[in-house]
Amino acid sequence: MIKLENIITNDLNITLNSFLYNSISLFKYSSDELNDYIINTCRDNPLIYIDEDKIPLTVLSYRNEIKSDDILSEILQHFNCFLLEKDQLTMKYIIYSLNSKGFLEADTKEICSIMHTTENNVEHLINLLQNYENRGIGCKNIVNFLSFQLKHKKIYNNYLFSIFISHMDDIQKQNYSFLKSIDVNETDFLSYVDLIKNSCELFPVNGEDTSYLTPEASILLDDNNNFVIQVHDYLLESVTFEPINLTTAENSFTRKVESYKNDYEELVSILNARKVYLADILTIIANIQTDYLMGNTSFLNTLDQNMLAEYTSLSPATISRLLHNKFIATPRGIYPIKSLLSKKCYKNTSVSYVMYLIKNLDDFENIPDNKISAMLNEQGISISRRTVNKYKNQLLGKI
Repeated sequence: MIKLENIITNDLNITLNSFLYNSISLFKYSSDELNDYIINTCRDNPLIYIDEDKIPLTVLSYRNEIKSDDILSEILQHFNCFLLEKDQLTMKYIIYSLNSKGFLEADTKEICSIMHTTENNVEHLINLLQNYENRGIGCKNIVNFLSFQLKHKKIYNNYLFSIFISHMDDIQKQNYSFLKSIDVNETDFLSYVDLIKNSCELFPVNGEDTSYLTPEASILLDDNNNFVIQVHDYLLESVTFEPINLTTAENSFTRKVESYKNDYEELVSILNARKVYLADILTIIANIQTDYLMGNTSFLNTLDQNMLAEYTSLSPATISRLLHNKFIATPRGIYPIKSLLSKKCYKNTSVSYVMYLIKNLDDFENIPDNKISAMLNEQGISISRRTVNKYKNQLLGKI
């Protein structure tokens, strides 16, 4: 169990009320938001500075200047300005699911399942991403991306493009003998091939154009296949207080210096609390969801925010703030932390497990809900027809 008094030492002149008040916002912050807050605090407090020597070189992206080629950060900022909060989180997951070339590797239904949203909504967000500056980021593959570019340039020809795609290997070898068996004008087709070559790119993003996007934390495996938790509060260890020797007895100045020192101590205490609390939560998640994280199962065990609150002695509200809009890197991939939780459905059975059973029924989409309910009952899981219908719709991306 983690107790608040283990984080705030008795010799600090910090009131518990002040700590709790200021921690409300900081616990909710993502890593980027937290870094911005720390930087702004250092600017406002002349006795606090960031010791850059203590920051890993790979994460010095907290600096104010945004690189011109930092396209993924630019996209995140853009969509965070107008998307609803839930859609922001889904968009962030979509962006985390891009490969280094800018192609989307996650399946639409997989995104629906993890983010608990509809297929139409996911497709809408992917479409917004693809049309951002008409870059085509989020296309599924090269064929999809070429088609996107040609349609945007209004030079797409479905018949010629389908021939091009079907014979890409031959075209690459400049072997056009296949044209003899196809009803197409050779000159027109070769002109269209040249048009594609001259007007289209192969990838939406070049590997060097992507920014260093990192989730809030990682669950890693050590050499013995044991989990190691890392919370990426990279600026925490670098926040430094620079004491000064007072040469005046002026009370107002002395109080001001003490105020600066108290602000520093409070900031460091809150940052430490956030890191320790988050690490403790992730340790519990890793221990309970070991089989899922290791890829041994396709469903989650029962674990929800109330259970996390009970295990950690933190309030449910604090748990909610700590998990708010945060992502974690795992051996299985990058996920929203909340997506690794699953409520109890029946007795000790998780909702995730029940949905897994439903999904693996042959042609479950067309099986009547009451029949699925009866089939689950035979396995010792008693749930109503309405609940079955709810889970089916979630699996189908309808709700």
